[in-house]
Amino acid sequence: MYGANLVHGLAPFDAQRNVRVVIETPRGSNVKIKYDEELGCFSLSRVLPLGVTYPHDFGFVPQTLAQDGDPLDVMVLMDVGTFPGVVITCRLLGALQIEERGLRGRPNHRLVAVPMKAARRDDWRNFSDLGRRMQQELERFFIMSTAFTSKDPVLRGWVGPDAALDMVQRAINRYRERRQPGAPLTAPGPALSPVSVVPPAPAALLNTPTSDEPLPLPATTSPVPPSEAAPASDSPAESLTSLPPVLSIAAKTNP
Repeated sequence: MYGANLVHGLAPFDAQRNVRVVIETPRGSNVKIKYDEELGCFSLSRVLPLGVTYPHDFGFVPQTLAQDGDPLDVMVLMDVGTFPGVVITCRLLGALQIEERGLRGRPNHRLVAVPMKAARRDDWRNFSDLGRRMQQELERFFIMSTAFTSKDPVLRGWVGPDAALDMVQRAINRYRERRQPGAPLTAPGPALSPVSVVPPAPAALLNTPTSDEPLPLPATTSPVPPSEAAPASDSPAESLTSLPPVLSIAAKTNP
């Protein structure tokens, strides 16, 4: 189905109810690449600060709409990189909850997943399997990659795979309501389980919780140290070597 719209033309789940992720920015890139729905290709979003590169492939779940108005973001943890436009079937490990307090104030949570075909990651089932150091490095990346923008992100803690799946379900509902009010989901996920949340340090928490996202509950692992929280500033928050022919990079302003 070459040339299909990668946001609207792909179902969010495969036949086994694993999440599909469309890669936008590959591992090792020091620029952010975004899929442009109107052009039907990939375009340059922004250049990252000096020394900052994507640690893993980064993309989105098709047929979803996050609270920031874009498809739901996913970091795909793999020890090799792919390319923009590659579709990877993944297992959700959890999500890092982020509030962006900049000009548009919104949630901008990041799902974390592993490919179903990544044999070296078969034993990873939850974000806690990453280890505290890797969690902290991902937190630091999502803070540093938005430096010199108006986003001003604040960490709100990690949640597990059930909560991450709940985010996907809500984003699918939001997408369907926006495009076809009242339409049923085309690919419903499995039944959801009770959610547990690993909050960051109190300094990183916001006073006002997001209405339809998982809320921090009592911690189950060590909390994020206050040093990992982003400094306060403005306002809230929710994917190179050679590239394939489908890739077209055009300069594009990113607020």
